Amino acid sequence: MVVEFDRNVVLGNGVDGTVFLGTFGGEKVAVKRIQIRVGHDVDDVRRSREEAAMKQLEHPNVLKLIEVEKDLDFKYLILELCLGTVSDYIKGKYTGPMPSEIDGMIQMASGLQYIHSQQFVHRDIKPANVLISKSHVLKISDFGFCRPVTASGSFSMSSGPKGTKIYNSPEFHDSEYKSQEEKEKMRANVSTDVFSLGCLFHSYITKGGHPFAKGKVTNEGETIDNIQNGKKFLGNGESGLSNDHYAFSMIDGMTEKIATDRWKLEQVLKTLNNQKLKLSQE
Repeated sequence: MVVEFDRNVVLGNGVDGTVFLGTFGGEKVAVKRIQIRVGHDVDDVRRSREEAAMKQLEHPNVLKLIEVEKDLDFKYLILELCLGTVSDYIKGKYTGPMPSEIDGMIQMASGLQYIHSQQFVHRDIKPANVLISKSHVLKISDFGFCRPVTASGSFSMSSGPKGTKIYNSPEFHDSEYKSQEEKEKMRANVSTDVFSLGCLFHSYITKGGHPFAKGKVTNEGETIDNIQNGKKFLGNGESGLSNDHYAFSMIDGMTEKIATDRWKLEQVLKTLNNQKLKLSQE
């Protein structure tokens, strides 16, 4: 089977490739086109990691890699076609069917828990990287910054911070100002993804809020300073949660400044499933 795609229909842009609408095996698909460069550099390693991770991952809440093709100039990742992103939903650009609020968070946490169980850290969890499938299931996508971790879930910080800054954990921001020698000695673990997911959950529930910003994020630098200082606005401003909201304590725990103090995904899922059961009994 040969993939075909329309260069005039761009679905999005990833870390290092453009995503087009295409067809493969008679089905509509998303085609991520990645330029092949001569030589072996950091970008080549990252692309190889993305492909290797996506080939290994098979979960209802992780975007499916259908096939990989290449020619002399490009590699093509043939992906499951989706309807939009959680970012589109938050901004009101996607108004189609969605899972319930709780089910949506359960799906996102389940997908991330599976990624960690396969000994990968995502490093770029954010609303734009969670897709809404044609069956209205949420799926984690874009593994351009994904990398393997040890059995304990740790990884080296030698390459510095990755991903989108307002969703980065404090330890990622701290590493930005370290020398390369200092970065080589630093390690983080998969809890950095939990921090990002906590920020995503807050934005998802409040339709655009952020736990470290008053209302909507209008000043990136100020939001980053608040992340580094652990200054939260969970219940304040126009896009905050009420103090008795079922997700308030959970998001607070997921976004703790100290990595070892953060909630584990098991605790997150237990909280969400208990709340789902409670609502079903009311």
